[in-house]
Amino acid sequence: MEYKYELVQADHHFPLKIIVHSSNEPAYIPRHWHDSIEISYVLSGSIDNIYIDGTNYSSKKGDIVLINSNAIHSFSVAKGNGREAITILIPSGFIRENTKGSNPILFDCISIFESNEQRLQHFKELRDLLNTLFVAYLNQHNDPLVHIHLTSLSYKLVYLLLMHFKMDNESVPGFNTNKYLERLTLITDYIKENYDQSLSLDSIAQVFGLSPEYLSRFFVKHVGMTLFQYINAIRLEKSFRALMNTDHSILQIALEHGFPNEKSFVRVFKKVYQATPHQYRKKHKERLQPGVSN
Repeated sequence: MEYKYELVQADHHFPLKIIVHSSNEPAYIPRHWHDSIEISYVLSGSIDNIYIDGTNYSSKKGDIVLINSNAIHSFSVAKGNGREAITILIPSGFIRENTKGSNPILFDCISIFESNEQRLQHFKELRDLLNTLFVAYLNQHNDPLVHIHLTSLSYKLVYLLLMHFKMDNESVPGFNTNKYLERLTLITDYIKENYDQSLSLDSIAQVFGLSPEYLSRFFVKHVGMTLFQYINAIRLEKSFRALMNTDHSILQIALEHGFPNEKSFVRVFKKVYQATPHQYRKKHKERLQPGVSN
């Protein structure tokens, strides 16, 4: 998965992309954005933090969180038991081809803390549909006509969103413009391509012809974290794969993924996964190749 602008491909036989999450282990997806509408729906357990354009949410069983097109977002979960959730990605083109006009369509669809009786009924209807969609998706191998069923449910999902949750773009504070998203994409592209090198605010600002002060303010304003925090998030995401899939030492992984030393890597890793890299790898050694060293 690309943690910048993310190109989302729908499944081959119906218009949506569905991802089922069932791990009880800590996980962290750094901030990114994409053109698709994203729905996070918790079936059991909880998601500790969902960041969306400057606001943080914690969702539990039954909660629905819709992330609008091009909204900057991230997810983090701590260790838990019985956690299961689904992510549904709706390509913006699928929505546009069924509506008039070319402007982006935004939705107000977050069930957390909702108290309006009418909207609660709308969320109940949406929740029932998501449950049906989930069951149909899981049982697709037992139904030769499942693509028809899933396609019909996809259209019903878009229908419910447009009928009950559509809002005017102008009423959304902080809606990201293409100008800012293009600049952010260039900067995050550069970071992802060079995350294993020595990066600083000054050096990145020089690459893009910006002052360090402006770049710092711009990044915090539009991403909600400092440039250095973002760089570390990308380094952590990349180094986690090496930790779990190689027998390289902790020091080697740290240096190969841009951390200046092992101590820096351990500090960033522990903040997200509540354990040192060595502790985490040791606990999950059955997933590693024989001969793991620290």
